[in-house]
Amino acid sequence: MDLFLSTFEHRIDKKGRLSVPAPFRAVLERRDDPLYIYKSLTEPCLEGCGSERIGQIVDAIDTMDSLSEEVATLQTMLSSAQEMKLDSEGRIMLSADFIAFAALDESALYAGIGRSFQIWLPDRYRNRETDARNRAKTAGLPSLRLGRSAPQDPPHSGGR
Repeated sequence: MDLFLSTFEHRIDKKGRLSVPAPFRAVLERRDDPLYIYKSLTEPCLEGCGSERIGQIVDAIDTMDSLSEEVATLQTMLSSAQEMKLDSEGRIMLSADFIAFAALDESALYAGIGRSFQIWLPDRYRNRETDARNRAKTAGLPSLRLGRSAPQDPPHSGGR
């Protein structure tokens, strides 16, 4: 499975062009996937993924009550999504709206988070990372279940 992992920092030029890390480009190329960027709903950053992940989000929304507040919230995220075209040097052009939303200036930090990634103002991300590590030290690690996503049914024990 191809995942977006690690962190990378790149400069944003005066035209708003930002290089996509080579390992992230390789994931998209292996999947023959376009790149989508959208405004995070919960963090002051941008989020990025391929079409497979966008499709999973849309599929999940389709299973929900179409008139619910939750669907309206998730649709807000999708409405900000833009398919990004990489130039010959592997850069994307960030809109002024995206740059302002994430408060980006001269550089951006990519944080791979598995099936997607985030784009942060570097100092803001580092502060968040420090807070998360301190929280883990003081409050302990969050519960993490590895393996199957759905619990298995217990075996049946014969007749009545």
